Amino acid sequence: MKNVKVLSGIALVASAVGLTYLLPQVSSRVHLKQSFPPAVCSGIPGDGVTTAYLSSSKIGVRPILGKSVKFVASGSRNVVMSKNSLLVDGGFATSVLTTSQPGKWLGSTICSAGAGDQWFVGGSGEITSKARLNLVNSGLSESTVGVTVFTAHQSAVTSTVLVGSNSSRQISLDSLAPGESSLVVHVLTQSGRMSAFLFDQRTKGLSSLGMDYVNPVSEPTSTVTIPMVLSSPGQGRKISHFLRLLAPGNLDANAKVTIISSDGSYTPIGFDDLVIHHGKVTDMALTSISEVDPFSILVTSDQPILAGVRSQISGNGNVDFAWSTPAPVLTNNTFNVGGYSPQLVFTGTNFKVKIAWISTSGSTGNETVSGDQIGYWQPKNPLFQISISPKSEDVRGGMIFLNTKPGSFGLSYLPMLSGSTVQAALLPVKDAHVISRG
Repeated sequence: MKNVKVLSGIALVASAVGLTYLLPQVSSRVHLKQSFPPAVCSGIPGDGVTTAYLSSSKIGVRPILGKSVKFVASGSRNVVMSKNSLLVDGGFATSVLTTSQPGKWLGSTICSAGAGDQWFVGGSGEITSKARLNLVNSGLSESTVGVTVFTAHQSAVTSTVLVGSNSSRQISLDSLAPGESSLVVHVLTQSGRMSAFLFDQRTKGLSSLGMDYVNPVSEPTSTVTIPMVLSSPGQGRKISHFLRLLAPGNLDANAKVTIISSDGSYTPIGFDDLVIHHGKVTDMALTSISEVDPFSILVTSDQPILAGVRSQISGNGNVDFAWSTPAPVLTNNTFNVGGYSPQLVFTGTNFKVKIAWISTSGSTGNETVSGDQIGYWQPKNPLFQISISPKSEDVRGGMIFLNTKPGSFGLSYLPMLSGSTVQAALLPVKDAHVISRG
């Protein structure tokens, strides 16, 4: 009798196992789909010629405010912009935007897919300012944005801005903080798909005082690395720097500034024990810097802070400036630099970075830059494209565009960061076991 019960139990287990193969099953398998979101190239917010340097003449584009939302081939790697912004189909390579007035100034920024949280350390609301915050909504629904402005004298003020679907809106900084010379702008997207750009231009009467874009950072941190600040602007030109700092939280910050140069690292006099009052923007002149090569700046703090450097050059009656901003850790990336020959600076500990390029003549090459604390590279010829591949962790980089040819003038900074990051979605995968049998 006992043997019969055992055999019956085995038979039931076998039957249950068999049913798992005969009955329909729910599949738990999924497929990971990765893609790059489209990036926005900002339209012209002021005077000058703006050009978007794309990764390919076949990449899809569509204008913001256009009647159609379909992408069409750009037809050119270099697209001269109108006042209308441009949406560029997603891809691995990063498109670069430059704005210039020949012989007067030069500015550059990344064509960006945007982020929900963006901080701009730069700009002014003074009477000389023609600065604009350009908010571009590339989505098909209305976007709500909170714009908070920090100044040196007043409490932060937040405004809610609505931007219609597939449209843009420009806001003058002097309307947000009239008369204030030192600003930090926080753009927080509350709904919709928003890309923000800060165009900083200065004039005095009919005289130009320069222009550059202020590239954004994603959040305040207790360690801020600005990978590249220019030190030698060329023969017959002068350069000056000031450091802009903000502790946006509820506590004052105690900070220290370290200069990383080809001659080693040091702290300038007066920058070893800084007190940054919370909620107030602080500007400090960097007067004791006498480096020949470009240098990096490291700011460490006991509270999350934001930092940026404004470098101004002058010579032969011309003035221009560049905003050097923090850069994230390097990832593999490709930039179309539009025929310029930017100087590249990398900063990190015992780093190695591989650089590959395509010149405007079509020739190719590659080189590996190694260093400890800081390293440099500059092409000998104008380039169409630069690819960056870090071979070590925790290395950051930036580019300086400097016009030094006779009759030309201009200075701009570009952090090495991606215009859009890959997005992932989980898609169900059909399995043969889900087919009904009847």
